[in-house]
Amino acid sequence: MTNVLARPVPRARGYLWRLLLLIPSLAMLAAGAYYHYNVPPGGTINGVKLSTKDGLVGQASEAVSNVNPSNPDLYLRLFLRDDKELWPDKMPELIKKDTPVGNGLTWDLPATMQMTNLARVDVWDHHAITKDKQLDRISITGWTTEGQRYHVELIGQPNKPPEWALPLAAAGAALTLAVLAKFVWDQVV
Repeated sequence: MTNVLARPVPRARGYLWRLLLLIPSLAMLAAGAYYHYNVPPGGTINGVKLSTKDGLVGQASEAVSNVNPSNPDLYLRLFLRDDKELWPDKMPELIKKDTPVGNGLTWDLPATMQMTNLARVDVWDHHAITKDKQLDRISITGWTTEGQRYHVELIGQPNKPPEWALPLAAAGAALTLAVLAKFVWDQVV
């Protein structure tokens, strides 16, 4: 008769070192998520698009402007946060003569600028003989802002998160799941 030895009970595997791997994996996940979701507001602007306001106010504005026999000669005046006018000589040269607003008029800026520096946009109607008339004063609060009669959309590149942030968060999440799965597997088996 052969002696069959009982299988020894396996020792519990050390799991503390595996749980220590959670620290760098969670740090990777947190850092990637932080840099991906905490992007500072702003960006660079290279143009301004002006259109009539949506809804009843915009329709009423269009109806009133249709009564006039001619279209306005619109131009914009841009102001910085310190109430200093930006490009005071160049913007009146960019007059949209006798042009209806329609789906929007676009002004290309002479140079790119930071969105956070722009405080407001004034819409003016140019008159050759009489004094120019201010039609709207729009304080900039974001990439799209509405004034009393007009809607302003800033054209440019908003700030984006770094390209490495999302892959770092994904790698941290995958490592965290792998460590936790291995820990649970060792406890069950």
